[in-house]
Amino acid sequence: MTQLLRPCVCLLATVCRPARSSTTLRTALGGRASHHLQGRHWCPQTQQEHRHHHTEQSDTLDTAMGMLQDVFGMTHEDAQYILISCSVPEQDILSNLRILHQCGIGGEQVHRIPWIIGQSADVLEEKLRKIQEPFLFRQHSDGLGFCQLRLGQINTYQAHFRKEAPNFPHHPNRIYYLAERIKVPVELFSEKVGKPHRTLLLNIKRIDSFIDMFHQYGMSPEDIVSDLWVFEYSLKNAEERLRRATYLGYTALRPWMCRCSNKIFDRFCERYQSEKELLGNHKSLLSYLAERLHCEPSLLEEKFESNEILKRLHISKFSRILDLLYAEGITAQEIMSCMRVFQYSEERTAARIKELKDIGFFPFPMILLCRTPAQFKNIVAMYRKKFKEEG
Repeated sequence: MTQLLRPCVCLLATVCRPARSSTTLRTALGGRASHHLQGRHWCPQTQQEHRHHHTEQSDTLDTAMGMLQDVFGMTHEDAQYILISCSVPEQDILSNLRILHQCGIGGEQVHRIPWIIGQSADVLEEKLRKIQEPFLFRQHSDGLGFCQLRLGQINTYQAHFRKEAPNFPHHPNRIYYLAERIKVPVELFSEKVGKPHRTLLLNIKRIDSFIDMFHQYGMSPEDIVSDLWVFEYSLKNAEERLRRATYLGYTALRPWMCRCSNKIFDRFCERYQSEKELLGNHKSLLSYLAERLHCEPSLLEEKFESNEILKRLHISKFSRILDLLYAEGITAQEIMSCMRVFQYSEERTAARIKELKDIGFFPFPMILLCRTPAQFKNIVAMYRKKFKEEG
């Protein structure tokens, strides 16, 4: 039954309309059903029952799409994305949407955790009842993210919260306490703690020490709550890394720096130090490149906008390639004509320049440095033959 969901929703994307059409899903499903029946020698009664079954599915999906748009306030594209991500029967999706609406859950929260409607309707209903029991959550929206856990896990944490309740006299449980300490809404914390849920069993003083340190170093609450795994790592090592990064002048500190491997952190520090030295008095990469390429930054902005790979390259890569190209006699204007050249390794580019010069082909179109190995080989062979015949 769920196999019909993806094709019907995908077909929705091909229909240009500003608002929801109640017939679109039905039409898509009808086409799917007709195609599915071709080649099958069923009796007329069986075919009629089959078409009726698909019509019911189509109506259910239409209703679900309507609820996501009209009740939860989502765009057509967002509603379509959420439906595609679900792998439960269509009736479960609709039932889940109805019960979430009854529980006062808004569209923004469903959009953040679309997996919530992809659960079995019976299981979700039981979890929603469970999370409002003592020592859990004051309201459904606060604990919606907790529904990512199995019922057995929720029971385990409820027992743990009951046991440690004296430690949090002003809060229902440690989730409310930690959300307050980190300075984020409770519902956001519960949404983020689903996978790193072992955080809920760690020593609270240890977590408090981490939070104090993160606030001291100016980390944003959103960054902290998005990486709750960090509380399981060494506090001492975390502080040493933050101190080292701050000493280098890096200000946009993130929790991942405290838990990544030594190799990754050392490389990050080296690259940042290199970037600072190369930038010098320049405030940005574009300003640096504009000076080296003798052009206006606005020209480079256009080229970066059309090439996502360039945006991810480190300044040291640009510096090395520029040094190589200028040393080989290639002009800034020629480089500007093909910024893709920065995407490739220094060794490959140097080897190609040498090969082209060896056959007497210089200056050459910069695009040749970006051709595939097979294309480049054929081009070199063609020009070698041409120059040989001419000579």
